[in-house]
Amino acid sequence: MQFKSSVLARVLLVLCLACTLLETRGQVIMGQIVDQSTGQPIAYVNIGVVGAGVGTVSDDQGMFRLRIDDLPDDAILRYSMLGYQSIDQELRQVRQAATSSDHTIRMTSIALELPQITVNPRDYKAIRAGNELTRPNLNAGFFYNDLGNELGTMVAIKARPAFVDQVNLHLAYCQYDTIFYRLNIYRTESGQPVERIYSSPLIIDYRGHQGEDVYVDLREAQVLVEDDFLVSLELIRELGEGGLMFCAGFFKDKTWYRKTSQASWETSNVGIGISVDIRQEKK
Repeated sequence: MQFKSSVLARVLLVLCLACTLLETRGQVIMGQIVDQSTGQPIAYVNIGVVGAGVGTVSDDQGMFRLRIDDLPDDAILRYSMLGYQSIDQELRQVRQAATSSDHTIRMTSIALELPQITVNPRDYKAIRAGNELTRPNLNAGFFYNDLGNELGTMVAIKARPAFVDQVNLHLAYCQYDTIFYRLNIYRTESGQPVERIYSSPLIIDYRGHQGEDVYVDLREAQVLVEDDFLVSLELIRELGEGGLMFCAGFFKDKTWYRKTSQASWETSNVGIGISVDIRQEKK
């Protein structure tokens, strides 16, 4: 009996070591993101593996949970947030840290360099650009129900610079009573979105929604664009069962989308109902 107990103990030890190894491989990592100076949680931080469709967004307390199965140790996990210096870590490092009881990511705030806005006594005209679609004959919406999933419309401007006064979301239907997304506006290089161009996160928090279109007033934000830009919505909070669908159509500006913050942008020939009201100088 003593021999059998010893064998059983060794078997249990091997099983425990195997479970520990699986955990340290970081199949699921969890942690909290806080401000380096204040220690306060940072909400809605993008967390994503560079070049892969794997990512998530921290919640309103800075907490996050992410599966990183079958990814190599030298893959890069990036934490990014407007107004903070991005942090890159190899998954090897992340997996080791995940075994700690205090897996805390501390981000350092940075001063944003914004374009100087000079108001001259010039004549401006207001125009609407993008996809103004109001009939839900065809609809399209979020391709994935994952935090960090993003889709939007590229907007071409003829007179530069221009101010973005309002973003218009032309909805086919909404099955949520609350709409909670981040509105992103990206500058472009060589026709590709590269970085956000405003000074603070723009959160759409629309409660008691009845399915009507949503209009986001940006006049106080003074969003200045120097070239064509991408306007998008990003899912940053789990909304449960349901869906948000836009009016859509062919022969419109393409839809741009990506699964997570560090995934590559892709396009669809079906355009979704996002338009913008801009002010540009009369020529």
